[in-house]
Amino acid sequence: MISYVRATVEALIRKLQVDVTPNTALVPLNDYYEIKQVPSLLVIGPKMEENRAKRISEKIVEIDRGALTYTERNWPRFYNLDFDFVLTAANGMELLDLQESLIAFFLDNIAVAVPVSAGWGLGPFGDEPWGSENIFLEFYLREMIPIGGLERPNFSNLRQASGRYRIEDVPIFDHVLDKGKLVLYRDFVLCNFRTRVPVETFSR
Repeated sequence: MISYVRATVEALIRKLQVDVTPNTALVPLNDYYEIKQVPSLLVIGPKMEENRAKRISEKIVEIDRGALTYTERNWPRFYNLDFDFVLTAANGMELLDLQESLIAFFLDNIAVAVPVSAGWGLGPFGDEPWGSENIFLEFYLREMIPIGGLERPNFSNLRQASGRYRIEDVPIFDHVLDKGKLVLYRDFVLCNFRTRVPVETFSR
């Protein structure tokens, strides 16, 4: 099963490397980092928090009527992924250009798209969740604190600006998958065409 957390974060980093600066790197939360090139963008996180309002206790059930089978699993938990963005530049003017590029990035991209295989889902679609014919999943991006509005200590002689951004409602599934038959057995009764008297009964 695909890891949606990893796939979503990787898609965001690749997009930032193209649209903002190629010197974009992911830094784990509470880890030390070293700025080797400027201009650069450090994406620190994610800090994960469950969206409890979307917790569902029911089951997802997909039915394959052709094969007379069903597949059942729990709904996923949905998590918000929070990141601190740290822009670093050699001087103040270069930093302003970077800030504008990053703000424009979030204005142009309201969601991050994650590629998936066509026909992914449950039951007749395979073992991945949510049957779909689309080749991309989209998770919304939200600006929590604009770039330049988050105060972080700067121990370098470079110019920095920080902000906080969020990827919303990334699903995480458990590994409980129940598959079974809709019909355990079928009885067939052959009758005389004219008299409708049963001639033979067999199961399949």
